[in-house]
Amino acid sequence: MQIFEKFKEHAARALNISSNSESGNEELVRYYQTILHDLGFKTQLQEVKHAIDSLSKRQYNLIAFTSDTLVDRTTRKGVLFINPLDTSSGTIPMKVGVDEGGLHGPGSVQGKIDFLCRVYAALDLLDHRHKNPLYIVGTAASHFGMLGSRFLIESLLVNPKEVYTFSPTELKKCKKSPGHLSFGIDIDSPARNRDSRGYNRCVQIAARGVSLDFSTPKDAVNAFDMLIDLLLSGAQSGFDFQWNHIEARGAECANPDFATVKIFLTAFQFEDFKQFLKEKLQPETYAQNFVIDFVGVSEGGTSFFPTELIEVILELDHEWKRLIEGLNQFPNDDFAYEYSSGAMTRVFPKNSGKFHVSFELRFLPQHQQAEIQNHWKQIVKGVFEKHSLFHYLMVMNCQVQGVDEIDPMKTKNVNYSSDAGFFHKGKFPVTLIGAGSTRQCPKGPEEHVRWAELEKAIQIYRELMLKVSG
Repeated sequence: MQIFEKFKEHAARALNISSNSESGNEELVRYYQTILHDLGFKTQLQEVKHAIDSLSKRQYNLIAFTSDTLVDRTTRKGVLFINPLDTSSGTIPMKVGVDEGGLHGPGSVQGKIDFLCRVYAALDLLDHRHKNPLYIVGTAASHFGMLGSRFLIESLLVNPKEVYTFSPTELKKCKKSPGHLSFGIDIDSPARNRDSRGYNRCVQIAARGVSLDFSTPKDAVNAFDMLIDLLLSGAQSGFDFQWNHIEARGAECANPDFATVKIFLTAFQFEDFKQFLKEKLQPETYAQNFVIDFVGVSEGGTSFFPTELIEVILELDHEWKRLIEGLNQFPNDDFAYEYSSGAMTRVFPKNSGKFHVSFELRFLPQHQQAEIQNHWKQIVKGVFEKHSLFHYLMVMNCQVQGVDEIDPMKTKNVNYSSDAGFFHKGKFPVTLIGAGSTRQCPKGPEEHVRWAELEKAIQIYRELMLKVSG
C-alpha cells in the first residue's frame, strides 16, 4: 500500500510535466530517470536526433535495465517493455487533474503513466538473478511515425528476443495492430489579388470541435467539416464571398478540433449574411461550436487568394474520405473498432506563399501501406491535373505498417497506433498490452484513467515480468 502511494505521487507529478511535440520530452525523461535511480535501476539516455521542423529538438529515449546493461548486437537477449512518453493534445486547452478517483489530462492513457506502472512492476526483479534481463524503455515522438522506437531499434542499443509494446488494451494481450500513414501536401498558390473590389465587409468565423484519437471517431467532432458545411450552405443560399484566410488544426492522429476562416462580402450582402448566420446557428450551437466576429469595413488593399484554391482543398478532402470509405468495404472483426479511419488533419498558410494540407490514416493491417500510398498519389495527381493553375509537392510524413498475425489471440485487438509494426517487420515477437482503453478518450478533453486500473496494471505487469524473465 505504501509503495502504491509513492507511485501515485510520481504519476501525478509526471502528468503535470508537458511532453508534447512543442515542449519535447526532456523534462519528463529527466524526472523519470531520477525516479529510476532512486529505485535502484541502471539507466541510459539516448538523444533522438531529427530534422522535423514542427517537433522540438529536446527528444530522448530513456532505457532502464534490471541487470547487465551490456547488449550483444549479434544475439537477441532479454525482453523489451516499451512505451511512448510523448503526448498529443488538440488546440483546446486540456485541464490536468488528480483526485481520489484517478488522473485526468493529456497522457493519462497515451503511455507515459503506463511506463511508470511497468517500472514499479519490475521492482521485485532488481534483487533477483534472472535468465532474461528486462529493458524498460520510454520513447520520444511516437506521434511522428514512432520516431523514438525506430531510432532505438536501428541503433541496436537494445536487441531483445521479445517485445511488449503499449496500446490501451485494458491490460489484455493483443497480437494485431493497425498501420498509420501521414501525407503532407504543399500547394503553390498564384499571387493574391490585392484589391478588395467591393468586397469590403469582413467576417471571421472560428469553429471548435472535439479532437479524439482515430480509434473513437464516432465521438469526435471535426471542426473543419462543421465550418465548411456552414460556408457551403451560405454559398448555396446565394452569398458570394472572397477568402482571405483558412486554417484547421488539431492533435496528431486525430481529427481537427479547431478551424477558422476570414471572408469578405460586399456591403449589400453583409446584413443578409448576418441574418443567415443567426438563423443557421441557434443560440446553443453558436455558443458551443462557433465564434463569429464581424470585423467591419475594409477600405481597400485587402488580398484574397483564388477561390479555386478552396475548391482544390475541398476536393482533396472529399477524395481522402472516399479512399477511406473504399478501405472500409472490408471491415476486420478481429478489432474492437473494425474500420479504418482518418481525416484531413491540418490546413494552414506557409510563409513562402504556399498552403500546407496534411492527411492522416489509421488503416487495418489487411491493407498494404505501399498500395494505399500509390493509390493516393494517383488521386492527388488527378486533382491537380484538373486544376493546372496550382503546383504541388507531396511528401510522406510517416508510415507504419500494421501487424496481421496468422494466429492471433482471441482478444479483440485495439485500433490504436503503436510501434508494433516496426518490431514485427524486424521479426521481433511483439505483444501489445497497456492500461486504460480507447473509451477513456485518448487525445481528447476528457482523457482519464482510474487509480484502480493503474494498481491492477502494476500487479499484472509484475506477474508477466516474473514469467518472461525466467
